[in-house]
Amino acid sequence: MGAEKELTIAQRNTICLLQQHGKKYRDIANIVNCSLTTVSDTIKRFKETGSIDSRPRSGRPRLFTHQKYYRLKRLVTLNGKI
Repeated sequence: MGAEKELTIAQRNTICLLQQHGKKYRDIANIVNCSLTTVSDTIKRFKETGSIDSRPRSGRPRLFTHQKYYRLKRLVTLNGKI
C-alpha cells in the first residue's frame, strides 16, 4: 500500500458539496476518482473542524531557518572547514 497524492482543495471542496447535496459516499468517490475511505475521512474532518484545509504534519521542527542554513552553508564553503 503506497502513499497516495494529497487531494487538491478543489477535490475536497467537491466532496463536501456533493455530500451536502445528498450524494452517497460511493458515488462521490467515483466522481472525484478517489477511495471511499478518502471521501469518508474528508467529510469527517470537515464536520469536526469546519474546514477543508489539510491538517498540519507532525515532525521534528527545523533547527535553522532557511536564512541561517544558507549562511552556515556559505561559511563552510568559504572556509573549507568548520
